[in-house]
Amino acid sequence: MPFYQVFHSIDLSPEQKDALAIVITNAHSGSTGALKMFVNIEFYHNTNPWQYVGGMRRPNNKVIAMTRHRGELGDQLMTEVSTEILEGWNKVVGNEGENELSALWINDSMLTGIEFGASLPKAFEDQNWFETHTSDFERRAKAGDQLFIDALKDSVISR
Repeated sequence: MPFYQVFHSIDLSPEQKDALAIVITNAHSGSTGALKMFVNIEFYHNTNPWQYVGGMRRPNNKVIAMTRHRGELGDQLMTEVSTEILEGWNKVVGNEGENELSALWINDSMLTGIEFGASLPKAFEDQNWFETHTSDFERRAKAGDQLFIDALKDSVISR
Protein backbone atom coordinates (compact mmCIF):
# COMPACT_ATOMS: atom_id res chain seq x y z
CA MET A 1 0.00 0.00 0.00
CA PRO A 2 -0.32 2.36 -1.70
CA PHE A 3 0.02 0.74 -5.10
CA TYR A 4 0.86 2.92 -8.10
CA GLN A 5 0.78 1.46 -11.60
CA VAL A 6 2.45 3.44 -14.37
CA PHE A 7 1.30 2.45 -17.86
CA HIS A 8 3.38 4.03 -20.59
CA SER A 9 3.07 3.88 -24.37
CA ILE A 10 6.45 5.52 -24.85
CA ASP A 11 9.81 3.98 -23.99
CA LEU A 12 11.04 5.03 -20.54
CA SER A 13 14.69 4.54 -19.69
CA PRO A 14 15.68 2.87 -16.41
CA GLU A 15 16.83 6.31 -15.20
CA GLN A 16 13.44 7.84 -16.00
CA LYS A 17 11.67 5.01 -14.17
CA ASP A 18 13.97 5.49 -11.16
CA ALA A 19 13.32 9.25 -11.16
CA LEU A 20 9.54 8.78 -11.47
CA ALA A 21 9.56 6.21 -8.66
CA ILE A 22 11.28 8.76 -6.42
CA VAL A 23 8.79 11.47 -7.46
CA ILE A 24 5.79 9.23 -6.70
CA THR A 25 7.23 7.93 -3.43
CA ASN A 26 8.13 11.40 -2.15
CA ALA A 27 4.81 12.88 -3.29
CA HIS A 28 2.77 10.21 -1.53
CA SER A 29 4.86 9.98 1.61
CA GLY A 30 5.30 13.75 1.90
CA SER A 31 1.58 14.52 1.58
CA THR A 32 0.13 11.64 3.59
CA GLY A 33 2.83 10.81 6.11
CA ALA A 34 2.91 7.17 4.99
CA LEU A 35 6.21 5.36 5.34
CA LYS A 36 8.18 5.42 2.10
CA MET A 37 8.65 1.66 2.35
CA PHE A 38 4.89 1.25 1.90
CA VAL A 39 4.82 2.97 -1.50
CA ASN A 40 4.73 0.29 -4.20
CA ILE A 41 5.20 1.23 -7.86
CA GLU A 42 5.15 -0.91 -10.98
CA PHE A 43 5.85 0.15 -14.55
CA TYR A 44 4.14 -1.45 -17.53
CA HIS A 45 5.22 -0.68 -21.06
CA ASN A 46 1.91 -0.84 -22.87
CA THR A 47 2.76 -1.97 -26.36
CA ASN A 48 -0.90 -2.54 -27.19
CA PRO A 49 -1.65 -0.15 -30.06
CA TRP A 50 -5.40 -0.46 -29.46
CA GLN A 51 -5.84 2.09 -26.71
CA TYR A 52 -8.77 4.43 -27.08
CA VAL A 53 -9.53 7.77 -25.52
CA GLY A 54 -12.77 9.45 -26.54
CA GLY A 55 -13.30 6.73 -29.14
CA MET A 56 -9.99 7.56 -30.85
CA ARG A 57 -6.97 5.27 -30.95
CA ARG A 58 -3.98 7.04 -29.48
CA PRO A 59 -0.91 6.61 -27.26
CA ASN A 60 -1.84 6.84 -23.61
CA ASN A 61 0.46 7.25 -20.60
CA LYS A 62 -1.34 7.00 -17.29
CA VAL A 63 -0.84 6.45 -13.57
CA ILE A 64 -3.44 4.50 -11.61
CA ALA A 65 -3.20 4.18 -7.84
CA MET A 66 -4.97 2.38 -5.03
CA THR A 67 -4.63 3.98 -1.59
CA ARG A 68 -6.16 3.77 1.85
CA HIS A 69 -9.31 5.79 2.50
CA ARG A 70 -8.61 9.09 4.24
CA GLY A 71 -12.04 10.71 4.34
CA GLU A 72 -12.51 14.33 3.32
CA LEU A 73 -8.91 15.18 4.17
CA GLY A 74 -7.89 12.54 1.63
CA ASP A 75 -9.36 14.56 -1.24
CA GLN A 76 -7.03 17.46 -0.51
CA LEU A 77 -4.01 15.23 0.13
CA MET A 78 -4.50 13.20 -3.04
CA THR A 79 -4.90 16.39 -5.07
CA GLU A 80 -1.49 17.46 -3.72
CA VAL A 81 -0.04 14.04 -4.59
CA SER A 82 -1.53 14.17 -8.11
CA THR A 83 -0.17 17.64 -8.76
CA GLU A 84 3.31 16.71 -7.57
CA ILE A 85 3.34 13.53 -9.68
CA LEU A 86 2.20 15.42 -12.78
CA GLU A 87 4.89 18.07 -12.26
CA GLY A 88 7.49 15.34 -11.75
CA TRP A 89 6.37 13.51 -14.90
CA ASN A 90 6.63 16.73 -16.91
CA LYS A 91 10.19 17.33 -15.65
CA VAL A 92 11.39 13.75 -16.12
CA VAL A 93 9.53 12.74 -19.30
CA GLY A 94 8.04 15.91 -20.76
CA ASN A 95 4.47 16.79 -21.67
CA GLU A 96 4.48 17.24 -25.43
CA GLY A 97 2.76 14.86 -27.84
CA GLU A 98 3.20 11.19 -26.98
CA ASN A 99 5.13 12.08 -23.80
CA GLU A 100 2.08 13.64 -22.14
CA LEU A 101 0.72 12.00 -19.00
CA SER A 102 -2.83 11.51 -20.28
CA ALA A 103 -4.44 10.43 -17.02
CA LEU A 104 -3.73 10.10 -13.31
CA TRP A 105 -6.38 8.34 -11.26
CA ILE A 106 -6.26 7.65 -7.53
CA ASN A 107 -8.75 5.21 -6.05
CA ASP A 108 -9.01 5.25 -2.23
CA SER A 109 -10.73 1.92 -1.75
CA MET A 110 -7.88 -0.12 -0.22
CA LEU A 111 -9.50 -1.61 2.85
CA THR A 112 -6.75 -3.69 4.44
CA GLY A 113 -3.87 -6.00 3.70
CA ILE A 114 -0.61 -7.46 4.90
CA GLU A 115 2.81 -6.13 4.06
CA PHE A 116 6.10 -7.58 5.30
CA GLY A 117 4.15 -10.02 7.46
CA ALA A 118 2.12 -7.44 9.38
CA SER A 119 -1.43 -6.16 8.96
CA LEU A 120 -1.48 -2.71 7.46
CA PRO A 121 -2.38 0.26 9.64
CA LYS A 122 -5.36 2.47 8.96
CA ALA A 123 -4.65 5.81 7.31
CA PHE A 124 -2.87 8.27 9.64
CA GLU A 125 -1.91 5.48 12.07
CA ASP A 126 1.47 4.74 10.47
CA GLN A 127 3.57 6.15 13.33
CA ASN A 128 1.95 3.93 15.97
CA TRP A 129 2.22 0.95 13.63
CA PHE A 130 5.91 1.72 13.05
CA GLU A 131 6.59 1.98 16.77
CA THR A 132 4.81 -1.32 17.39
CA HIS A 133 6.94 -3.05 14.75
CA THR A 134 10.28 -1.31 15.36
CA SER A 135 11.93 -4.45 16.76
CA ASP A 136 11.01 -6.34 13.57
CA PHE A 137 12.46 -3.49 11.49
CA GLU A 138 15.66 -3.50 13.56
CA ARG A 139 16.04 -7.27 13.13
CA ARG A 140 15.63 -7.03 9.36
CA ALA A 141 17.93 -4.00 9.15
CA LYS A 142 20.59 -5.84 11.16
CA ALA A 143 20.34 -8.68 8.60
CA GLY A 144 21.22 -6.13 5.89
CA ASP A 145 17.82 -5.40 4.33
CA GLN A 146 18.30 -1.90 2.88
CA LEU A 147 14.57 -1.17 2.83
CA PHE A 148 14.41 -1.55 6.61
CA ILE A 149 17.70 0.29 7.17
CA ASP A 150 16.21 3.25 5.30
CA ALA A 151 12.88 2.95 7.11
CA LEU A 152 14.63 3.21 10.47
CA LYS A 153 16.50 6.33 9.29
CA ASP A 154 13.18 7.91 8.25
CA SER A 155 11.31 6.69 11.31
CA VAL A 156 9.64 9.96 12.24
CA ILE A 157 6.44 10.29 10.29
CA SER A 158 5.20 13.81 9.83
CA ARG A 159 2.58 15.48 7.72
